[in-house]
Amino acid sequence: MAETPSERKKRFKAMSSYQRQALLRHKMKTQGLIEGSGIKPLSSYDNDEVLDLIQITCCFPEMQVKQRKIKAKKTKESKSLITWILIAIVLTSGMVFYYQQYPSAETRRELSVDGMFAD
Repeated sequence: MAETPSERKKRFKAMSSYQRQALLRHKMKTQGLIEGSGIKPLSSYDNDEVLDLIQITCCFPEMQVKQRKIKAKKTKESKSLITWILIAIVLTSGMVFYYQQYPSAETRRELSVDGMFAD
């Protein structure tokens, strides 16, 4: 009977680090893989192939700038959040100051009416 993914996960968590390493080495050996062979040194690549890849990526500048735009956008979002918080604080403090200066509703009403009909 085949092992379910959750059972496999439990079995791996129950293993020690050395047991997991031994299991991985055994699986790699059965597949004909050599430990540490995943990355070739740069000198082993064909120079023409590398130059072709460089020329192809030069044709797509949006691939190169994409990471910069994401970082700039995060900075811009944080700046805009700070700006909105400051605007809210200023408006609130202005309203508080206005109500402290003119505590009665009649005075505030007269000021607003005078402001509307001022020439």
